[in-house]
This record gives sequence, C-alpha cells and structure tokens, in this order.
Amino acid sequence: MVALPPDSTLPERIANFYDQSSPLWEEIWGEHMHMGHYGDKGDEEKTDVQAQIDMIDRVLEWGEVTAPTRVLDVGCGVGGSSRHIARKFPDAQITGVTLSPTQCESAQKRSEAVGLADRTNFQVADALKLPFEDATFDLLWSLESGEHMPRKEEWLTECLRVLKPGGRLLIATWTHKDTAELSCGHRVNPGLTDKDKKLLVQVLPPSGVGLYGDYKAIAEKLKFANIKTADWSPSVVPFWPAVWRSALSWRGVKGLIKTISTGWETLRGARAVRYMVKGFNQGLIRLGLITMIKP
Repeated sequence: MVALPPDSTLPERIANFYDQSSPLWEEIWGEHMHMGHYGDKGDEEKTDVQAQIDMIDRVLEWGEVTAPTRVLDVGCGVGGSSRHIARKFPDAQITGVTLSPTQCESAQKRSEAVGLADRTNFQVADALKLPFEDATFDLLWSLESGEHMPRKEEWLTECLRVLKPGGRLLIATWTHKDTAELSCGHRVNPGLTDKDKKLLVQVLPPSGVGLYGDYKAIAEKLKFANIKTADWSPSVVPFWPAVWRSALSWRGVKGLIKTISTGWETLRGARAVRYMVKGFNQGLIRLGLITMIKP
C-alpha cells in the first residue's frame, strides 16, 4: 500500500479553503456541510436539508451508536453534526475540531445561539495531531473529513490513541471505485486510469481519496475489532446536482462574486462541484462507510 508523502502546507491550504468558502455555504445551505441521504436507492423525495439531517441519523444507526458520553467530531465544520448529536444524546459532551478558524468561530456562535454552548465546544486542531489525552472519547465521529487525510494510517493511529477501550470510530468519507490494489490515494493508485485520476484531482487536488478497503486494511493492521464497511453511493447521488443548482442560482452567483475579494478558493470549490456530479454519475466517486471498535 502506497501513501502520499508528508506535505507541510496541506493543513494551511485546507484551512484557507474553508475560511474562504464556509461563509457562503452557510448563507445558502446552513449549518450542515455534508451530503444528504435520499433513501437507499436515492429516490426519496425530501428537502436537501432534511436529507442532510437524515444522513447523520442513518450513519449513527448504521454504526450502532446508542449512548455516547464523550464524542469527538473530527472535521466538524460549523458544528451541525455536533449539535445534532448533542440533541439526540442528552448525556453526551461533544468536542469538534477543524483546521479552519472561521468555521470554529461560527460553530461556537451557533451553539451559543441555540443554548448548546455548555455541551459542545470547538477548537482549531489538526486531526493528525489531536490535542487530547489518551483514551478520552467513547465515540469518534468523522463525516466527510477522511478524504482530507493524505496519510490514513497516521490518522487512524491517532484515532485509536484518543479512543477509550471499547470506544467506536465511525467514518463516512469520499472514496473511489474499487481497484485491485489498495493505495490510500487516488494519485498513486495504478488501478485508476489517467482519465480517472484527472477527474479526481479536479475534485480534491491536495489529498488522497482512497478506497474504504484502504481503511479496512489499516484497521486490521492496527488491531481494531468489529470492523464493518458499506457503500452508500446510491443514497447520495441527488445531492451534488442540488449543490450545482444552488451555485448557478442568482443568490449563489452573487455570493461567489462577493467571495473574490477574499481569494479564489470558493470559485475553485464551485467549479469542482460539477466534477463531483460527473464522478458520482460514472461510479468513480463513492461514499464509503467504515466503523470499528478499539479493543
């Protein structure tokens, strides 16, 4: 298995992207910064916001989460999932981490506004260097942040460290289609064609989109227990066309023009949406789930 080499600039670039793009996403889409679940076959009629909420609930159900008390939300965005989990599990304390100071500040303000500041807290932190003691959390939740981790084994090792014995790691992440060889990164996978790689690079240039088989192999190596995987791609296919339509709306276009004063990252992100649509339609980009228990 080949992993991408260390890149000292990657955390800064990810933070910069979300610092620039998150305010517009919040303005149009609200607090949830992840895909929606439109039924097992992707054919259920519902609002996009409801689909995003349903995604959280369906992932928690699939992951057999029942009564967590200390939760770490890795890649928390502006805290939408953290607050939903806090409401769903009244005894839980949720900590969210993000590389983006802008997201962190917004997450804290949103929790204060709805009376959840005492049960949710947010901080700027690198998921590969988590600022927590060993065995702190009984649930580590990651909803669409694993694709930003270029070194999956390093990340899962850090997750293992901060989980309590018996704690659960629950990940939903962008992956790519199955290939014969595991790679932990689309740029170095020999099973992908040049055309495949070109599209994937348009979606997520700095990091490594891998297979959920990558995660499973690493989890087995690290001696995690009760490993379970799933592919939920059909359930999320309607989401990216909805994002593309919002980008082309008058409100979206005005918002994109306004972001130019802070940089070009939001426009680049908007451009990548059409590649997400194409990738999911082709079956190249997938949504992979994996959960496991620390022995």
